[in-house]
Amino acid sequence: MSSYRIFGIVLACLTATSCVSQEKYDEAVTTAQMYQRSAHDNAEYIAQLQGENASLKMAMDKSGGMHEGVIDAAYTADIDERLASLQKLLAGSGYSKDEVTLLDIEGGYGFSMSASVLFPSGSAQVSSDGQELLVQMAKSIGTGSYERLWIRGHSDSDKVTKPATLKLYPHGNLQLSADRALEVATVLFAKGGLDKLKMAIAGLGSSLPVASNESPEGKSANRRVEIFVIENPTEGE
Repeated sequence: MSSYRIFGIVLACLTATSCVSQEKYDEAVTTAQMYQRSAHDNAEYIAQLQGENASLKMAMDKSGGMHEGVIDAAYTADIDERLASLQKLLAGSGYSKDEVTLLDIEGGYGFSMSASVLFPSGSAQVSSDGQELLVQMAKSIGTGSYERLWIRGHSDSDKVTKPATLKLYPHGNLQLSADRALEVATVLFAKGGLDKLKMAIAGLGSSLPVASNESPEGKSANRRVEIFVIENPTEGE
């Protein structure tokens, strides 16, 4: 069922119920609109990813022909070298693999960082240690060419209930995860020197878990920020 249909059903049900207060009605309308916007944003984000993937495929196709093997081999070697360098960076950072993970993805690489590494509980303000880690990452990323940086915030499935946190993030985990992604991006360009025009930011809430939310360990794994670096394999050719 589409978000627009849900929105209509919510309004129709509330209108037909005379005992619903104006305050409850307004609250329900706001919630329905939030989910409608969320669904639209997620659909738009997926479309962007698909477009980015198509662009990458086109770039690889253009580098085909008799030089294809040479380009691919050089690009693969460069990626391997960069991943090895990043592994050393992470090994010297003092964080465990559960806290900061290096991701080997098609067309580039990425990082997955536990929220506890970057933020105090229930906050989107990057800690001083978190900023130091992000600046180190930015310096490493900046040594190579890249087409796009995707910064994505994620949460567990627990609802935001603390009054202080709820006051800052009335729309709950979706809003918190988006703000965290934005703050990470801000550190990367303001202190790390990366190009903010190449950044795409998304808050996905609890929609893409990497572990079960039935355990504290799983919830901790799901509270994370990911940075995907999409590189340009034809740079300098």
